[in-house]
Amino acid sequence: MDLFDLMSQGREDKALDRLEGMLALYESETEAEQDEALERARAFCDLEWGSYPAGLDILARRWARRTGDGAEAAMQALRLHEEGAKPGAIIRAVRLRRLRELSRMDEREMLIARHGSVEAVLRPTEFEEIFVAAGEGCDTAAALDAAVAAAHPMPASVEAAREECLRWDARLRQMELVSDTETLPPALPPACAARRRQVEAAWGRGRPAVTIADFSARLEFWSGRGGDDCSGYGILVADFQALSKALSTRAPGQSTKDRARALKQANPEWSLARIGKELGISRQAVHKHLKASTK
Repeated sequence: MDLFDLMSQGREDKALDRLEGMLALYESETEAEQDEALERARAFCDLEWGSYPAGLDILARRWARRTGDGAEAAMQALRLHEEGAKPGAIIRAVRLRRLRELSRMDEREMLIARHGSVEAVLRPTEFEEIFVAAGEGCDTAAALDAAVAAAHPMPASVEAAREECLRWDARLRQMELVSDTETLPPALPPACAARRRQVEAAWGRGRPAVTIADFSARLEFWSGRGGDDCSGYGILVADFQALSKALSTRAPGQSTKDRARALKQANPEWSLARIGKELGISRQAVHKHLKASTK
């Protein structure tokens, strides 16, 4: 590299440093300042490299060449490439992040107001105390699992297991909202964590799917949190075959209207949507069947 090349490289490095300074202003407090920073950066790139995408591409390549920064440098290079392709992408991401932070703060304040204090939110609930008490004195994981399983009846169906598992997830979410973001993320008490694992296992494979609602819950598990080992396919096939057999052997002559009426009588608290989910029909169809049965 001759002297002219060195001078050219030095000039470009300074220009890229200046561009990075402009991009840093994309984190400004006000949207007006962010918009102004974007306009300045676009004008500067037009002057130096002919276009905004060209300037961002050169800056991204410089980030990609950095050694020692590893994944962080690679991610920054990707963000810069995206910004070049979609001007304003960084600012939009900043605004979305801040909006979510505000929403989180509002949710946190409402949660604390409802319970009275942060300590009250983190304190075990009555339901959790059942398992905490059961787990006292257990010195092995096997003993803890056995004590927790005996402390309270397990959900009787796949759908019920799903509901309890989501209840534990919501509890963790509450704890995360009020915890210090600078510390390790909160965790359920060991006995409660064991119970959550048990009901999650029941949701995924530990209970037979005997109704359409059960099968729907099982399908939700394997589509969202079941992992990538493909074992869910076998479980879903077995569930589907068992459910199909049960439906095919249903007493002859029992119409959908009869089944809807029977479900409503047996479960008066169920909504039309809940009955429809069980029967595999819409809530409007359930309403029509129930209305017809009262005539």
